[in-house]
Amino acid sequence: MNITRLSEELDPNTVVKRVWDIFFLTSRQGTHLVECQKEDFFYSWAGWYMETAPEQTLLIRNADKKIVGYLVGCLDSTSARRLYQRLFYYKAFAHCYREYPSHFHINCDPDFQSVGFGGALVKRFVSNAHDSGIKGVHLVTEAAAKNRGFYEKLEFIEYDQKFICNNSLVLLGKKL
Repeated sequence: MNITRLSEELDPNTVVKRVWDIFFLTSRQGTHLVECQKEDFFYSWAGWYMETAPEQTLLIRNADKKIVGYLVGCLDSTSARRLYQRLFYYKAFAHCYREYPSHFHINCDPDFQSVGFGGALVKRFVSNAHDSGIKGVHLVTEAAAKNRGFYEKLEFIEYDQKFICNNSLVLLGKKL
């Protein structure tokens, strides 16, 4: 298992293509979108981070050196305000960003889930945030989402819950 940053990659276009593939392999909402909608959807949840913060974008490879997962993140959620003005939950959880300023989005190829790749990515991002002096990290997911247990095993706890767009969403946070 090898973790690198997008900013270290020699061929970022190939990396973006692989992240795109993983993103849509794991996205429930993305399967119903037409191509032009896919570009906007990808940009909002992964592309913006890769473009704006390539040093905070982590990639993980298996033994065959194939990218099998990625984590895109932002050490300061308030700096992402321009992007997040477009996302449905940003304002609802804005009061949490002082306590948990960093956030991330993570996906692993379905063929490589539940074997430690995702946990390794999250641990590295949390470590990087800690080393940068950040006091907390958060993510938002559905209250009953399957992935919630994954985050709770990594010691993320529920900090807030909101009912937004017909979904019960939780902000899970981890103090550093």
